[in-house]
Amino acid sequence: MTSKHIRQAIIAGENEDAVEIAKALINTGVKSEEIIIDGVTKAMEYLDKKCTIREFCLLELMLAGRAAMDVVDYLCAEGITKDKIFLDTDLYPRKKIILGTIKGDMHEIGKNIFSMVMRSYGYEIMDMGKDVDPGDLIMAAIDNKAGFIGVSSLITTAIPHVRDVRRVAVDKGLHTVKIIAGGAALKQSSAAYLNVDFVADTVFDGLHYIKSI
Repeated sequence: MTSKHIRQAIIAGENEDAVEIAKALINTGVKSEEIIIDGVTKAMEYLDKKCTIREFCLLELMLAGRAAMDVVDYLCAEGITKDKIFLDTDLYPRKKIILGTIKGDMHEIGKNIFSMVMRSYGYEIMDMGKDVDPGDLIMAAIDNKAGFIGVSSLITTAIPHVRDVRRVAVDKGLHTVKIIAGGAALKQSSAAYLNVDFVADTVFDGLHYIKSI
């Protein structure tokens, strides 16, 4: 067993197999850093490339994200992965992100996929769920000292609520938070129109933006 095998399991979306391979690798003396960097991260980078050339489906990405997350959760739950692994590398900066499907929209699959991918990269996620009021997103960001807010929507009627997020943030004195928008209805609009910092066309667009900050 090598990191290549765990990479293949994650790409295939085989979460149970991925965790079992991780266990086997740990038992043979492979370091958790190697599993995360050469296994989990490289698997997600492969999917990133597929996403760029449009050779993927949402289900494939969701299953792979779940598998990657399960491996990271296993390593953390077993006490194998020390916090410094996440804190001392560019791959795992532990930035905090508040996520929510905006008020008026009940769709969650895109948000959930984004959450899984970001967690597999080591980001700290607080998922507020669906039909979330802009004010609740802002208060969560303040309470958790989060640097990012991710809003999602598949329906155009929810756009006014997306535009309200920045206004509420300013009203509450939160001037530095970065607001990212994604979802079918939102990626048709510009960041300026939505009053956000960035509009992600894909999950990995959002990842790249956050990593660049």
